[in-house]
Amino acid sequence: MIPDGQTLSYDAAPAFSTPLRFFLTAPLFGAAAGAALLAAPELLESRWTPGALAVTHLIAVGFMLTVMLGALFQVLPVVAGAVIPRSGPVAKVVHLTMTFGALCLAWGLGRGSPAFLAPATVLLGGGLALFVVAAFLGLRRIPVAQATPRDLRIALLGFAVAVALGITLALALGGHLDLRLLTMLKLHIGWALVGGAGVLLAAASWVVVPMFQITPNYPMPLTRFWALGTGAVLLAWSTTVYGELGSAEFALSAVLAVLCVLFAVSTLNLQRQSRRTVPDMTTRAFQVGMGSFIAGLVCVLVAQQSDHQVWPLLAGILILHGGFVSVIIGMMYKIIPFLAWLHLTQDVGKAPNMKKLQPDSPIRRHLALHAVALAALLVAALVGNHWLIRIAGLLVVAEFGFLLSNIVKVLGNYRRARAG
Repeated sequence: MIPDGQTLSYDAAPAFSTPLRFFLTAPLFGAAAGAALLAAPELLESRWTPGALAVTHLIAVGFMLTVMLGALFQVLPVVAGAVIPRSGPVAKVVHLTMTFGALCLAWGLGRGSPAFLAPATVLLGGGLALFVVAAFLGLRRIPVAQATPRDLRIALLGFAVAVALGITLALALGGHLDLRLLTMLKLHIGWALVGGAGVLLAAASWVVVPMFQITPNYPMPLTRFWALGTGAVLLAWSTTVYGELGSAEFALSAVLAVLCVLFAVSTLNLQRQSRRTVPDMTTRAFQVGMGSFIAGLVCVLVAQQSDHQVWPLLAGILILHGGFVSVIIGMMYKIIPFLAWLHLTQDVGKAPNMKKLQPDSPIRRHLALHAVALAALLVAALVGNHWLIRIAGLLVVAEFGFLLSNIVKVLGNYRRARAG
């Protein structure tokens, strides 16, 4: 099933290698985040430690943003009908700049080295700017009546604002600007997670959830107004943050949380109406993700009223690792074998069933490992024991290594089918 009025343009799909290079790189950043926890467990003592900032950006930029950009090279032409000009060369440049930019950013934050933050801002800012310009060139002739193309525009603007704020923060940390760091950090986090990643997740879900999980379509009022309403509230929230209006900031934070919970609950409700008699692994991954989002948003609100360091840590783990990583993993296990199947049918005229390209059993084992790693991270943050943090870090390394291994196996099955 796909939303009413939505058409999919498979003939406009880019080369398989275009999104694939992003999908193959991203798990390495996730494994690097786990390795950092394993080597330096003290970094979870506070969300403000250099190591905690480095791990956060390894996940948020290195894993999440890398996968999202790779997916957008596929989603924009196929779902939104927006053909990115010269998508192959653009993807290569964006991939290289974002990869090296994320490495410089993580190293600069972890080591407290401004010398690495300057090239990170140039690489990340330049790479994302190139992608946003190319994406808007592709979208310029696409009407905004359909929910997904419109909301993709909003997400791209959200990412642009988040990266601009991040560059400003990096310049301030390097001593080039005199700013209120906490204020800028709040704005950066809000625009990155809600205005960018959150709206993009919703825009993709309008199509992906009904199509891959065989559910009814999202309610029309939700798809029509959710992203626009969320963006408007985010703008209002930003003014209260910048003006240091504490009570108004908390009230609008609660409104944003309610909007995000509304999306999560709506997704869970649709999954209960799926025509599948037994939920598949992607549905399970979405369920873990939506539940983690709801719990993480509660922790965010509690953290604004409490000085205890554990609440922001729990919020970060639940929203990033429990929420976005869970959902992204679920999508990758659908998108990558589907792309392999699609390109086989286009190139050689036939393809094996997607279950042959990506069997369920490795996905099931990986999602079980992911759930254990998430639980270990939460317990480690609550207890604060260094050995527990090391164990959690080892599990995170293992789960991202498992993800990479499964992707490589799909590619092996794809090459064998193509050769045959």
